[in-house]
Amino acid sequence: MTLAGARVLVTRAAEDAPELEDLLRERGAVPLRMPCIAFEDGPDTARIASVLRERQADLIVVASPNAARRLLALHGAQGVPFAAAGAATARELPGDVIVPRAGVGADALVREIGGRVRGKRVLVARAEGGNPALVEGLRAAGAIVEACTLYRTVTAKKADPEALRALREGQVDAIAFASGSAARGFAALAGAASAERSAVACMGRQCAEEARKAGLRVDAVADGLLPELCDAVALALRAGKG
Repeated sequence: MTLAGARVLVTRAAEDAPELEDLLRERGAVPLRMPCIAFEDGPDTARIASVLRERQADLIVVASPNAARRLLALHGAQGVPFAAAGAATARELPGDVIVPRAGVGADALVREIGGRVRGKRVLVARAEGGNPALVEGLRAAGAIVEACTLYRTVTAKKADPEALRALREGQVDAIAFASGSAARGFAALAGAASAERSAVACMGRQCAEEARKAGLRVDAVADGLLPELCDAVALALRAGKG
């Protein structure tokens, strides 16, 4: 679906924004960046670094590109076996990374590796409040799982003033939310009312639910990942014109 000329506000953390911005540009949109969330170290970084350094795990499971980048910043992790929840995460990791052959995400990864982790020491380095299905699925498969909080998501310290001005002046055609935390951050930084003149698209039902709780109107919901979020932006814009 084309987004020719549409001005789309990207609310992801600064280090995650470029991937979505590139996808939007491919469809003809003009991305406007306003990071509504940021990342900070979690309480278990020292423990994770120790596991990596001393090779205390048979497998390291990583669920997101951001987790992969932060993990490598702790330790080079050369020679450590990794499994990733999707191809985008695997690209951030060294070596021959195990990825799901079908699907993406926690359930797909558990299906992929569930038959070969019984009795294995598995470290899951994840975000605070990460999907419990990954840890639960690995334990059900017989793995000895240590789940550690690598990072947490927080609201950005301040909003970009140019983005706020664009919102006030009605120059934002659509707003894309890839997570519930970004929607909550937007409401905290800019106020839910500032989105009233823009179409709103969310990635997944949980994100949409969090956005509505934050007082935002949701016009379209993506059933998938970032490419599908771009489709949802187009649908949201179409709904607004209908």
